Amino acid sequence: MNESEVRALLDAHDALLTAYVDSSLTFSEFVSAYGEFPRSYSFDAAWRVFRRRIALHLLVSGMLSGLRSADDPTDIPYGDAGRFLPAVLLMRLRELIAKHPDFKAEPEQCGLRESAD
Repeated sequence: MNESEVRALLDAHDALLTAYVDSSLTFSEFVSAYGEFPRSYSFDAAWRVFRRRIALHLLVSGMLSGLRSADDPTDIPYGDAGRFLPAVLLMRLRELIAKHPDFKAEPEQCGLRESAD
């Protein structure tokens, strides 16, 4: 992937986040459109240029992953979970975007370490 393709993907997923946080997208629309981004892509060549933007999306992916692992909660009746979990995700994403309005996070925030040159 070249830099312009990576930039376009990041811009598109920034827009998805904005639309969900602004309530322009429903939970299911957001989750479906966001998919497995960015974990399903290899950004090795573009990491240096976009590491902070990718790091923010890794944080989002982690939130979605935690939500997906709760798809079959044993402690919470599914009907309640179906209402509660999307509300929690929306709250957490709003907090994340409020902290990072530029859609950039430090790689360390998502458990990555910068490699030394």
